[in-house]
Amino acid sequence: MKFLALGLPALAGFALMYLYPFIRTVWYSALNNTHQKEFVWFDNYREVVTNQYFQLALKNTLVFSAAGVICIVVLSLALSFGLLRLGRDRRFGFVRNFLIAPMLLPTASVIFVWQLAFRNDAYSELALHGAGAGFWTALPIFLLYIWKNTGINIIILGAAIAGVPDGIREAAALDGAAGFRIHRHITLPLITPSLLFVTTLSFVNALKSFRESYLFYQTDYPPDAAYTVQYYMNNHFRKLNYPTLTAASAVLTAVIVAVLLAMYMAEKKYNENIY
Repeated sequence: MKFLALGLPALAGFALMYLYPFIRTVWYSALNNTHQKEFVWFDNYREVVTNQYFQLALKNTLVFSAAGVICIVVLSLALSFGLLRLGRDRRFGFVRNFLIAPMLLPTASVIFVWQLAFRNDAYSELALHGAGAGFWTALPIFLLYIWKNTGINIIILGAAIAGVPDGIREAAALDGAAGFRIHRHITLPLITPSLLFVTTLSFVNALKSFRESYLFYQTDYPPDAAYTVQYYMNNHFRKLNYPTLTAASAVLTAVIVAVLLAMYMAEKKYNENIY
């Protein structure tokens, strides 16, 4: 009962700030417009999922998120193992203090530097006429996402790796296990919860890259390779097209929930196979 009483303020805030607006969103998505408020049920959803621009936006969002999460988790894991060894020497302890810096810098300042770095003749030529031009047009936002979010992942994974008892690794080494095998069969299974949390956090941060993308391209209609669901919803918000906006939001929410459930099931199956 005490736990429930302590949790009531948080539950009330969640219901008021998140649950109720989402219910209203689903309700609006079943209406023809905000004035007549006549139920059309799934007509808005049918219109959204068959729209070529939404299909392009959803594909780009999923590709960006999948590629970004894989790259950032692998990079963060590798750097975490490396910094753990450096951390044994106090001279390198200061490195950890700068890992969070990219998240603290003003977004406008970072975008200004990014524009100076990428808006040049060489990059423009690759983006317009190079092989895989779509890749080059979205590359600045992809690199910005990696640079900005790797630090917090390293801090989380580094703490998890440091929490693995040295005695377990030493016992494995005495049994003849090499470094890679120790990390694969001992370290990784023990830090699986933290690894899942980092993966989830990276996925959420990938979906939140719209602000950086919007400031970088400075338009409601960026190149096709950089056009994501957030652009699609933002454009319909500007047009006050709330039924389409809310339907797209509900579809994106369903996709996000499906991805998170898939990651949870994968982690559960992995733990069952390990133990």
